[in-house]
Amino acid sequence: MKLKNLLFSLLIFCLISYLFIPTMSFSEEFYKRPIRVSGDNNYPPYEFIDDNDNFRGFNVDIIRAIAIELGIEIDLVSNSWEDTMDLLKKGEIDAVQGMTITPEREKTYDFTDEIVMNSQSIFVLRSTENISSLDDLIGKKIAIQSEDVTSEIVSAVQGIDVTEKINQKDALQSLITGEVDAYVGNRLTGIYYVQSFGLTNTVKIVGEQLYPTKYCIAVQRGNDELLHLLNSGLRAIKENGTYDKIFEKWFGETIPDINLRWRKLLYVSLIALSISIVSIFIIYYWNKTLKKEVEIQTKEVIKLNNMIMHNDKMQALGKLSAGIAHELRNPLTSIKAFVDLLPLKYEDKSFRDELIKIVPREISRLNDLVETMLDYSKPKNPNPRKISLNELLSDILTLLKQKLNEKKIVVSLRNVDVFFYADESQMKQILINIILNSIDAIESTGQIWIEGNVYFSSVSISIKDDGIGIPDEEKDKLFDPFYSSKKNSYGIGLSVTDRLVRDNRGEIQVFSQLNQGTTVLINMPIGPELGEDGNDA
Repeated sequence: MKLKNLLFSLLIFCLISYLFIPTMSFSEEFYKRPIRVSGDNNYPPYEFIDDNDNFRGFNVDIIRAIAIELGIEIDLVSNSWEDTMDLLKKGEIDAVQGMTITPEREKTYDFTDEIVMNSQSIFVLRSTENISSLDDLIGKKIAIQSEDVTSEIVSAVQGIDVTEKINQKDALQSLITGEVDAYVGNRLTGIYYVQSFGLTNTVKIVGEQLYPTKYCIAVQRGNDELLHLLNSGLRAIKENGTYDKIFEKWFGETIPDINLRWRKLLYVSLIALSISIVSIFIIYYWNKTLKKEVEIQTKEVIKLNNMIMHNDKMQALGKLSAGIAHELRNPLTSIKAFVDLLPLKYEDKSFRDELIKIVPREISRLNDLVETMLDYSKPKNPNPRKISLNELLSDILTLLKQKLNEKKIVVSLRNVDVFFYADESQMKQILINIILNSIDAIESTGQIWIEGNVYFSSVSISIKDDGIGIPDEEKDKLFDPFYSSKKNSYGIGLSVTDRLVRDNRGEIQVFSQLNQGTTVLINMPIGPELGEDGNDA
């Protein structure tokens, strides 16, 4: 049993040694000296020397963030790109802080996880119209950075006259001076220089992005321990958000690729057009089917509507007939009573006096009722013209002055100097009917407020009183003919008022609460045609 436990302990020890001893020896080796990392001194915004001789850029911030995260010391130096590549090949530095992966380079170096996706672009002068791809560079002279990944890209196309420059800045400068027809280089670096030198109106990007691939930290092939260390630091700063902040700091702005923008717009337009065509076809087919169904349903609706209209007419006729019969019966009953008694009481002077007094009055009442009915059933066509509310109210209030004084009612006018279109006589009848209703609603001592307001294509006339108001159960019957809550009234006034308002292209609304008064709103057109601005036609 002891032997079995001993063997198990040895197995655990070997496993722990296998997992941790290499790392421990690596840590001891690299903590003895700084890790030597180099970068290009003129490759903005990745890495460059600024005006104060400081080594700055996206790659520099990434390496320093990794060093802080891992708690290790890094010796960071800047060189030309050619010298940097040479130092890594000779083993005089441990890593290059940023390099684009290519199949050729993977034979010589090992790469960390990507720190950014990189791509190359073709930069030309804005006046250039005949270059939009690598094939268009055949027979043309171009500038690239020496030892840059661009050399592998352009070497795949025969017939391009390539001029190598020490850095991307010089390559772009050769385009500006006219030494070359195009500059092919890192997309973001080229954009950085174009913006820095104020060349956005001079230089443009053409064609698709070239060779989009991973951009990583590079170490000598076989240096697995350093590769593992750098990857652990890179993953850590990506997880804690440091990487995102560095990325936004350096790559938060770009210049537009005009051709790419138009291509994307074209693709989107084609997709939208295709969707629209399909949608139109579907809608057309659906509408055609729906139209047939609508025709069937319309016939049914018309049939039902005709039945409803017939029933409504019959109900309205019955209601109207009942109202007329009721109103005619009262005066006829009085007349009949006198006629029946005439043979018996003809000699009675008081009877004859009563007959002479009441019968003509009842006949007059019948005549008034018939005339009112004729006005209701055969209304006159309105003759609208421009009316002054102020002048109209002046005439009306003069007519109603006696009635207002009898009940000590004060009329307040506000903003009545407005104009609208209506038949003047019909409008006078409308306002008289409403004001008379307000007077009747005020038992003794009260106030009526009349106000005008202009709203777009209409004039609103508000007539408000502090009378007894209207019970809720009577509000729906206000405009019904022969309905009235007042004694000695035919109940046609508001019905005629509603019809006259509508005949003059207006609207009428009544708002009332019991014991709190009533407000009548009348909206009339401001011009001879709806929607006009009030100018005379």
